[in-house]
Amino acid sequence: MEKDVRTFVVGAAVGVAVGAAVMQYFSRRDDGKRIEHRTPQGDRKAPARYAGACRLKKDMYSQYTRLHDHTWDEVLMRMYEANMRNFVVYLHEETMIMFHHFEYVGTDFEADMKMLDNDPTIKFWWTHCEPCQEPFQWTGPPPSQGGTGGEGGAWWAPMKCLNHCGGWPTAWSKSWPDPDFVTNNPDQQRSGLTDLDGLKHNRPVGVGRK
Repeated sequence: MEKDVRTFVVGAAVGVAVGAAVMQYFSRRDDGKRIEHRTPQGDRKAPARYAGACRLKKDMYSQYTRLHDHTWDEVLMRMYEANMRNFVVYLHEETMIMFHHFEYVGTDFEADMKMLDNDPTIKFWWTHCEPCQEPFQWTGPPPSQGGTGGEGGAWWAPMKCLNHCGGWPTAWSKSWPDPDFVTNNPDQQRSGLTDLDGLKHNRPVGVGRK
């Protein structure tokens, strides 16, 4: 009996130690997601915020929600590596205008966005998203084919921030998707790099994923 008690106590102690080590590990990982620069008042500085808008084609609602009910993990990983956080898309159903917003926590926005622009997986993802979207002003080939939209063109028209009330985030989860997100696809369908059946794309004939 006494031996069993000692064994239990030792086992419990080891379990507590392991648990503490795991917590410490995840705590260190969390530190890497925080913005450490401070305001004069001592708060962590706010991330940079970016927003854009374009229209969603009504007849492509099903495909767009199929793509975005769970954005491909490969795409989310690359966005995370490019220091994008908390990316969200909203739809105003009456006008079919979409609004996206994200927070940027890196130090070289142009370099990070260029990395995404040149990424083959991101471009392949775009070839399925672009047929669903209608930019306000764009000429020439779409972004997935290297297009820049011409003078004044923007696939997602940049938006001006008119107000921010403070209380900004200083840390972000590495988890995706949001467990509380409610899916929107009418048929409860999703997509992925290996689940593309029925999806429209705008790649030239004979061009597949690179």
